[in-house]
Amino acid sequence: MVSVLAALAFPFAPVSRPDVTYSWPAAGTTSPAPAAIPMLPYQPVTTTASVSCEAARAVAPGTVLLSTTAPRPDPLAEQLQGLTMTAGPAAGAVAVSVGGHEVGPVTLPGGACSLRLDSGIDATTVTVDSPGAGSRQVARLEGDQRPAVAGAFTGAPTSAGVSLSVVGDTRFQNSAGGLKIALGALAVAAFAVALGAVVVGARRRRRVSDAAPQTLDVSDSTSSSRRSARPARLVDVGVVLGLLLWQVIGPLTVDDGYIAGIVRSLGQNGQIGTVFRWLNSPETPFGWFYEVLAVIAGVDPAPFWLRLPATALGITGWVLLSRAVLPRMGLQCLPRLVPWLAGTVYLAWWLPYDLGVRPESWVLVGSTAVYVLTERAVERRSVTPLVVALLVAGITLAVTPTGLMAFAPLLAAVVPLVRLVRADPLGVVTFAVVGIAALGLTLVLVYADQTWASVLDSVGIRTLIGGDRPWTDEYVRYTSLLTVGDADGNLGRRAPVLLLALAFGALVFARMPRPAAAHRLVVTTLLSFVTLAFTPTKWTHHFGAFAVLGTATTLLALDAWLRAPVDAERAPRRAAWAVALAAGASGLTLAGYNQWHWISSYAITWSTNAPTLRGIRLSDLVLVLGVVLAVALAVLAIRRTLRRESGDPDVQRQRRRIAVTDTRLLALAPALAITVVAVVVAIEVLTFAHTAIQRRDSYTLASDSVASLQGRSCGIADRLRVEPDPLAGLLPADGPGPAPTAAPDGPSMAGATLPAWRGPGVTTGWFGLPGPSAPTGKDAPGPVVVTLTGPVAHGDVTAEFGTRDPSGAFVPGAQVKIDESATQYSSSASVDAPRSRDLRLDPALSARWNAVRLVSSAQTPVFQGFSAPRIARLVPWNQVLPPGTPAAVDWPGAFLFPCTPFTPLRDGLATLPGWRVSTDARSEAQSGYISYTASQGGPWTTARSLVRQVRYPVYLPGLPLTDIASLERWVPTSPVVAPTVTRHDVGHSGFSTPGPLAVGDN
Repeated sequence: MVSVLAALAFPFAPVSRPDVTYSWPAAGTTSPAPAAIPMLPYQPVTTTASVSCEAARAVAPGTVLLSTTAPRPDPLAEQLQGLTMTAGPAAGAVAVSVGGHEVGPVTLPGGACSLRLDSGIDATTVTVDSPGAGSRQVARLEGDQRPAVAGAFTGAPTSAGVSLSVVGDTRFQNSAGGLKIALGALAVAAFAVALGAVVVGARRRRRVSDAAPQTLDVSDSTSSSRRSARPARLVDVGVVLGLLLWQVIGPLTVDDGYIAGIVRSLGQNGQIGTVFRWLNSPETPFGWFYEVLAVIAGVDPAPFWLRLPATALGITGWVLLSRAVLPRMGLQCLPRLVPWLAGTVYLAWWLPYDLGVRPESWVLVGSTAVYVLTERAVERRSVTPLVVALLVAGITLAVTPTGLMAFAPLLAAVVPLVRLVRADPLGVVTFAVVGIAALGLTLVLVYADQTWASVLDSVGIRTLIGGDRPWTDEYVRYTSLLTVGDADGNLGRRAPVLLLALAFGALVFARMPRPAAAHRLVVTTLLSFVTLAFTPTKWTHHFGAFAVLGTATTLLALDAWLRAPVDAERAPRRAAWAVALAAGASGLTLAGYNQWHWISSYAITWSTNAPTLRGIRLSDLVLVLGVVLAVALAVLAIRRTLRRESGDPDVQRQRRRIAVTDTRLLALAPALAITVVAVVVAIEVLTFAHTAIQRRDSYTLASDSVASLQGRSCGIADRLRVEPDPLAGLLPADGPGPAPTAAPDGPSMAGATLPAWRGPGVTTGWFGLPGPSAPTGKDAPGPVVVTLTGPVAHGDVTAEFGTRDPSGAFVPGAQVKIDESATQYSSSASVDAPRSRDLRLDPALSARWNAVRLVSSAQTPVFQGFSAPRIARLVPWNQVLPPGTPAAVDWPGAFLFPCTPFTPLRDGLATLPGWRVSTDARSEAQSGYISYTASQGGPWTTARSLVRQVRYPVYLPGLPLTDIASLERWVPTSPVVAPTVTRHDVGHSGFSTPGPLAVGDN
């Protein structure tokens, strides 16, 4: 009870929180240099701005006296609604606009005075202060009208008489106080004492009960099943080696970059914040496992080391499956094959879902541990494992919403658990009090660095900004699984889920075998699928938590199917239906692409189409085979029916042989399904192994892993190349033609305006290429690059390659239409698309020919510009962006840039970075825009409004045509200085909050 009370008080205990004020201009200065104050959240807790009447009268009408947003922002950046004080058209008046609301011209009195604006959560007021007349309120806006603040700007020649002071919102930046620490320690210590008392009491009662004869429920007997399902050591070696190999060569998951950013920013931000969206609000009440990953990231944040816990959990899950789960299932059919089948199906679940830094592997182990503890409680008739199971279930739920499935084993075993508790004289008290205390410890874990009020605020941000789906949208998860061309529905992800669906179907037709533990396992799996409906997102990666439950249920279904009694007439009929269903599910599996997220899909076999054999899709082959077998079995069923009705005496004499044949017939369907699953596992492993060898001179996760084992790795940055000066690679003119011009609105790249032509009907002169004499290997020149402006339609611009004949004339050769369908192009996310884009042509063309010219068609728009061709002069990425240089890193690729730290997001401020690192714009990388838009709560929205982006083309050796990443330098639209910062820590209760946050559009 002490533990429960301490845990309940824990979220409300006092914390320490910084109180940070940013002021401009610095005391004693009158410099009009603007200050960068990119607030996060965009609206400070309070904003105080003042303009002296003398300063307002000294400037021309229309002059901006004070603004909290850039006066000339990049048009590609999101526009913010800030505070603007402008000298009015009439002398002695000031126009005030705050948060998009026009306050109207304020007439200033004569003599010395000042205009002051105070904006808080409750109201915004404008007052005029005069030495003789005092303070007079001239305008008031009720409610939360706080302006967005990105900095302090003035158009006045001096900042004298103009000032701005803002208080940062630090509601999530909490440090536990002495009382909070004491309550947490008391809750843990008291529970440990209570659990110890439960253990001692249970041992004493067991000694008493063992002296009396006991009746064992045979439904929970496991002695025979343990011998039949004991795993083979060779299988253990195979599974562990498979997991370790996958650790080295395995693919990215969609959220590896997202979670890596959270983990790597934990120390500098002072909280487990979302970093990329939702105003960097805490992940609480979920996500304690980030702390574990943060310890690893503090030593080395390379992908290999951050993925190591997942592999360790995968091995743990296999040990629990093979040593604790399967031995209780009573499997009798195929005893020698059970370990091999279990290993194959387990890998089928693990490989596509669980490698990486997502939390499914933690849920997998946690939910399995709860099942094992629950079964131990039933078997030993002890409440102690049940209490521990509740503790583990609570801890698992605190990892992620998917962890709700950890309570499924307890619900599945509710009947024997109730009997267990009622049979123990102290069972009810023990379970009620100590069990509640076990769950109560979850509060200590959840609120370790947050308070009750801050968690409510965090949940409120997610609710207002959105991104979650209701339980009624659960079907979206399964439609994504079956969507062709979607990495969430690749063949690897389809295989185990569809196999499990077949297993459930088999259990419907077959009688479930004893022991009762097998029944509870199936119910646990079904309940776990029900809990998925209550997760806030509907992605297929949540299926990764079913690796153990799904494998065990599949083996149970196979055993039940093969043991189910069936007569000679019904066996072929049932086998026909089973083969048809298995063929359909297997065809759906093989119809998926071997497609993965971002760079993991490059150079992967069948990443853009379904697997084939000699040009024929494997899905079609399997479906045809299944149909043929099903028809043959249907014919056999008809024949047996007719022979039985005719009274054929051979039917009775051949009964034993028919029984053996029926068993084999019933085995056709599972054999087909499991063979397809094994083929899928082989496809996954072999294609990634082949890619690791084939692209060893480029970048793969395998090469990154090897580099990490040999020393510190900076990920993909070690392999990328950047073109810092496009002008240096311009090809020399080698023939007559119209001269290009460098127009301000023409193609530009890396801050350089390129010579270009514009409009239709242009045929340029010839430009020389290195030709066949160009070096090869790592010193080979890059592709021919043409930079264009505006939309690129098919055939607008054509590159003609040719060669010079003996007479000196150029002979045209190959023609390549420059468009987005024929070449790869560079671009940023849609919301931040650059004005110019690069189109790259195959380097084999420049190696074969020694000249190139450009021709625009008659349909080319007049505003279409295309630059002179060039061959990129490249330097290492780390030379342009040295390791350790902070940047705003978009979430899709953050996992692969471990040496590029994030700029801090703390003290209510988003530090202005000098660079932005993004990925290509062809896949989920487009989602990187969320970090720079207010509607998504992007942390760098205010910072982005202060700069313009200068993009540098990026290349990856081995994939010269692929726009693999994007590098932008953030150049302030005007020189900025730092504000004056005043900081001190203040104590707050767990109920304390600055008030509601202004989220969404500004």
